[in-house]
Amino acid sequence: MSHNLQVAIPQCYVWMTEGLPNRGQLFKRYVQGYMALYYPSYELDKILGMTAILKPLED
Repeated sequence: MSHNLQVAIPQCYVWMTEGLPNRGQLFKRYVQGYMALYYPSYELDKILGMTAILKPLED
């Protein structure tokens, strides 16, 4: 049985995107890239605050 993971999002992504017109979109792309690098067998399901909820990739 596969389980979702809850992973803390690096705080630096907040100040890296601060003031940019497409902040939300860029923030999500940073999070997706981070999770793909460190959790390659999972994909981003949603972001809740500064926590990424990951679900297992389908086989």
